Amino acid sequence: MSSENWLELSEAAELLGIHPSTLRRWADAGKVFHRRTAGGRRQFDSSTIEKTRKGMQQLNALNTTEQIETRTRDFASQHARDLSTWQKGWLTRLNEEQMMIFRYSGQRLLGLMMQYISRNENAETFLDEAKRIARDYGAIFFNIGLSVSQSAEAFLYFRRSILESILATAGLGGANDQDGQRIFLRTSDFYDALLVSAVESHAKLSQPQ
Repeated sequence: MSSENWLELSEAAELLGIHPSTLRRWADAGKVFHRRTAGGRRQFDSSTIEKTRKGMQQLNALNTTEQIETRTRDFASQHARDLSTWQKGWLTRLNEEQMMIFRYSGQRLLGLMMQYISRNENAETFLDEAKRIARDYGAIFFNIGLSVSQSAEAFLYFRRSILESILATAGLGGANDQDGQRIFLRTSDFYDALLVSAVESHAKLSQPQ
């Protein structure tokens, strides 16, 4: 292997975004392959460092996803409690079957959202399924007597709880967290599309037959 494929300790640590002492500990523990020069300096295989860097990125993405999902559930639950006293408690208009639909589909939408924002390929598949659920929401809003504007306002209330949770989680990465900003924009696009589907469904049912 040529010398061009080997990195000094400081170079490898910089690529990984960690302190050299941390990489030194990882090397001593056998977590990252390295060699020593005749002078005793540590050197690291560049391909191994790149694999390690990608693995760290995937782990960070997984942790971020878990944080988003946890915070989103907490925010959504809080907003649902607050919403019970809003618009004269329209949630009380739901029958048992409709309430079950809301509970199940809410969890389903969260899962679809997480899939949508984490994928670059085939993301539209998850968005299409979420739109179908949103159309069901529009029909339920119509059936319990909400106007189009009231339906949109109710949907926006839930949308806000989701976006607040994303912002709170993105803030963990600092003001210049580009990945957090990307997640926020993807989530916003996702729920904007669902709002349109819900309103279109309600409006279609509202038209004279």
